[in-house]
Amino acid sequence: MQALHIVSEEPSKTLEKLEESYQALRTHILQLEANKSSFQEHEEKITHFVHEIGRAAIKETLSRYDIRSARIHVGTQIYRHRTSAPKEYQTPFGSILLERQMYVNRKNDGNGLSICPLELQAGIIEGYWTPLAAQQAMWALSHLTPRETEAMLFRFKGMNPSRSSLDRLPKAINELWEPQTVSYHTQLIHEEGIPKEATSCAVSLDGVMVGMKPNTTLLGESIKGTQWKEASCGTVSFFDALGERISTIQYGRMPEHKKFTQKTLLRLHTEHIMQHRPDLQLVHIADGAQDNWTFFDEYMPLGFQVTDFYHASQYLKEAFNAAYLKEPNKAVSKFKQYQTILRDEINGINKVMRALRYLRDQHKGNQAIVTCLTYFTNNQHRMRYALAKQNNLPIGSGIVEAACKTLVGQRLKRAGMSWSFDGAQGVLTMRSLAKSDRFDKAWPFIANHYKHKVTPYKSLQLVG
Repeated sequence: MQALHIVSEEPSKTLEKLEESYQALRTHILQLEANKSSFQEHEEKITHFVHEIGRAAIKETLSRYDIRSARIHVGTQIYRHRTSAPKEYQTPFGSILLERQMYVNRKNDGNGLSICPLELQAGIIEGYWTPLAAQQAMWALSHLTPRETEAMLFRFKGMNPSRSSLDRLPKAINELWEPQTVSYHTQLIHEEGIPKEATSCAVSLDGVMVGMKPNTTLLGESIKGTQWKEASCGTVSFFDALGERISTIQYGRMPEHKKFTQKTLLRLHTEHIMQHRPDLQLVHIADGAQDNWTFFDEYMPLGFQVTDFYHASQYLKEAFNAAYLKEPNKAVSKFKQYQTILRDEINGINKVMRALRYLRDQHKGNQAIVTCLTYFTNNQHRMRYALAKQNNLPIGSGIVEAACKTLVGQRLKRAGMSWSFDGAQGVLTMRSLAKSDRFDKAWPFIANHYKHKVTPYKSLQLVG
């Protein structure tokens, strides 16, 4: 890590404020016996003092990252001192107002870019957030809306960002993350260990519809109404010898052509796992969508393939309901009988197929039965459920379907919501990282974008 040029100064008014807050807190604690307030009132008072101390300490610390010099350079660029001006920054303890130095690159007829050494050296995010404040806010936004996050932070009496600041943060982070999403996820994959007790690994892929803000047409006319497009969820799960799930990594992607990035991440992750643990039994699990199986067949390492048992069961149930429309009890009985055969008997799929062909012949033209038979015909080689169970392998895609609900649905599909790609992907990326226990490992990728080494060009310091 490169060393930073940090200004050392005599104790300032901020340090005096820090000392005053500390003494006030100390006095409050020493006088507890004389104070008849409730414990909650003491908690609130102590929290207030702690936040005051935190703001003062961070303000003083942050000020030391500033540079007061006639000229500075960042990389190969030279900047001259322009002015000093106050700026509000959001810290984990609330906002602070700090005087900082501004420099300008005088190229382009004096209209060059202004920079702030304090922000560059400290890694201030989007010119407003301290790194920890941004990390905490983004974690909250991956679970809550900006309105809910604003209300939560207000109640906690710590950070106090505006709703608009919270709304902009995921978009800004996604602009940095998205171009490097494959690279960053690859680094996370390579840094993660594979559970030693794992004996199998299941990879699943599924889609979920999300409301997108309308695009403009080629004529520049706005298309009214929400556009519903398919986002995608992918999961990589490890199981032990008894078939118990150990852990799951979730991936969430907003709508994109042929789920390209989602499939790339799943492929890279699976290839890494199988390269380092070729002893694992790889399992591909999905519903009957042909695009999923084309991906597994053509781009993924070979694995034991399973069409989700519960999707298959639903088709089977609809076929028997259609065949015994006037005999609902018989429909239920037959469905349960053949569902058990499908799940528990080796080559049970053959008996089910014979039963479905019989129903088709007995009820010619019944579309529900024809649809079910077509589904089973196309997927019969992936319906070896009894064999999977014998080897303690999963037979259902419930993990990825749960990801569709909890990763996407609970956050992005609330009433009236529609999204731009950057805003939604920023939330979805951070949410998938949080739900996969990767958030803290991934955050430095973002924070490092905002850190830059700044050095005085000359030792001459500004006066005053």
